[in-house]
Amino acid sequence: MNHMLTNRSGGDKRSSQRHRVLQQAFVIFNDRQSTLTCRVRNLSDTGCCLRVSNPALLPDQFIIQFPVNLRERACEVVWRSTDKMGVRFTD
Repeated sequence: MNHMLTNRSGGDKRSSQRHRVLQQAFVIFNDRQSTLTCRVRNLSDTGCCLRVSNPALLPDQFIIQFPVNLRERACEVVWRSTDKMGVRFTD
């Protein structure tokens, strides 16, 4: 998957502005039977960038839980790298 989201002119294709954050969150998957701690690196209304130990082990769709406010969002993976992944909120 492509790590950069750019359009033909080289600009950012994201539909909403990203905000840098550094907060812990949980990836919930496998019918809520499995969880993985992650760090949210940036966040927007439409998705976020997560730092995880091994993104290849996670499914393409999962739930992310933000413990600060106990909010949960359904996600789908847009890109993966060695230790990060970009997700789009689907709810």
